[in-house]
Amino acid sequence: ERAAREALEARVRSALSRSHSVRTQEDEQLLRDHAFVASALEARDARRRDRKTEKEARAEEREDPGERTARNVQALARMIRDAKSFVLHTGAGFSTAACIPDFRGSSGVWTMRAKGMAVPMPRFERCAPTKAHMCAVALYRAGYLSHVVTQNVDGLHGRAGMPRTAVSELHGTVFREKCTNEACLVTTLARDFDVTAGKPHNGRHRHVTGRACPGCGGDLRDVVVQFGERIDDDVLAKATEVSRGAKLSLVMGTSLKIPPANRLPRLSKTLVIVNLQWTAEDKHSKLKLNARCDDVLEALCGALGVTVCSYDPGADAIGARVLAAGETFVKDESGHRRRCDVKAEEATTFNAGEGEGYDARSVRFGVGGEGESKKHEKFAPLSKRARRMKNPSVPIPTDPATDRA
Repeated sequence: ERAAREALEARVRSALSRSHSVRTQEDEQLLRDHAFVASALEARDARRRDRKTEKEARAEEREDPGERTARNVQALARMIRDAKSFVLHTGAGFSTAACIPDFRGSSGVWTMRAKGMAVPMPRFERCAPTKAHMCAVALYRAGYLSHVVTQNVDGLHGRAGMPRTAVSELHGTVFREKCTNEACLVTTLARDFDVTAGKPHNGRHRHVTGRACPGCGGDLRDVVVQFGERIDDDVLAKATEVSRGAKLSLVMGTSLKIPPANRLPRLSKTLVIVNLQWTAEDKHSKLKLNARCDDVLEALCGALGVTVCSYDPGADAIGARVLAAGETFVKDESGHRRRCDVKAEEATTFNAGEGEGYDARSVRFGVGGEGESKKHEKFAPLSKRARRMKNPSVPIPTDPATDRA
């Protein structure tokens, strides 16, 4: 019976694909005899087109006019003065000015990969903190910024001058590694180089870096949270605590699609979002700025009367190492690069989400920031209707009484 229904559906779809001028009498008769199937197919196609249009609209990067951004920055400054302090939540878009690609932007990793194009990524050591990173440090020292919760692994917040205790790196950092021996007294080692760069493989459960612990001689592993892995309990607890205690959360450079990072900002009393694209929490925000992170934070510091210092590579162990090696910091699309899509391809991923069989602390993540992969989408639990929308081969009921869609 199922095969017969699928065959009928294929015949009806074939007839619908022809324009009225070229349809045969058999086509017209088939569509009249099975009008409900034809109507259901047309409705399903219309829903697909609508979803595609909506997805494209949400992915579009839109920048507000300068006057509107200036007004919104002044409003944000007033909100920060009233709140006394705020928590900053940052995503991949916060570091794009450092030539580190984001994931869903117009030139992002997943966007370009969908077009069959490779996306090069600069060596993290040669990426200098951006104007936004330096503004965040200035706001922290002025007492306005209380904590940073970041999804990025580039370590730029710390390199800019933020104390380690004031930054919660949800997905770890490429500049630290730890001993795999739980009895070892050497817990973590701060490095002035990317500990993942020399690894033969990167991905889920592939963390051994190939170096030995100086304390016990055991294997060292990186601390980057890969696809499907759990965020460190202590890091998540700290991020949750500061988010819940904040009067204002400022979200910058993230589409807020990856749990649990997407839920943390709403724990505060007031939510403000700065992002060039649509985000899942726009409707819950008190203020949304479609603007660049550097521009907003620089203007915000000016409105609050905060002086911003320039990045000093000599005060940064990683930056000092770059200068000592006679290298320069990446400022454009040239320079020493590696293929970040190769590392993403190596990752054995699955779609982690809220649902049966998934831990809320599991994330979809790749080296460099937030991301997603459709490669193993089949592991995500789907509802009956979602399976029907996803798989065209699922037959459409021929009886309206049995249609539960």
